[in-house]
Amino acid sequence: MISGIGVFYPNGARTQRVGVKIDYKIYPTITGISTGKDELLDKAIEVLNAGW
Repeated sequence: MISGIGVFYPNGARTQRVGVKIDYKIYPTITGISTGKDELLDKAIEVLNAGW
């Protein structure tokens, strides 16, 4: 199935045939893994709460 709906960034730039731009490179740390903390999810929540 192909959709005719365009997907764009907030600034109007297209995402189709270009890919999604990575804004933040976040890597899990040994400390986070050993304590069961999901640092990637924490950063996503922080960005969304800041108003993305």
